Amino acid sequence: MRSMTLVLLAGLALGCGGGNGGGGGDGDGVTTPPPPPPSGNVVSAVGVTAWSPAAITIRAGEIVSFRDPSSTAHSVQFDQGVAGHPGNVPDFAATSKSVTFATAGTFPYHCGIHPAMQGRVVVQP
Repeated sequence: MRSMTLVLLAGLALGCGGGNGGGGGDGDGVTTPPPPPPSGNVVSAVGVTAWSPAAITIRAGEIVSFRDPSSTAHSVQFDQGVAGHPGNVPDFAATSKSVTFATAGTFPYHCGIHPAMQGRVVVQP
């Protein structure tokens, strides 16, 4: 009976990960790098109705990534009457476009294709 118990325990140990079962970093020589940390300065298109968040505050010199997760094209057009805006972003879909804000100020923008999509970037010195 005692030898039967030892055989069962040995079988359980092998069946519960005692071997080299693959996966990242468990002895198979393959490691998976951690995903990059998410950026805090991301504005995402929400359908054809909004940007989220509608307003974002950053510091001068920082970058904002405008993200469009869909195949619907969007653009970012800054109000031309506001001095120091970084320049418009032409149509893009299913990708992100990054914009650097060098000058402090408040920069309202909208989608040139869907004018109801409005937002603003507040840039602090």
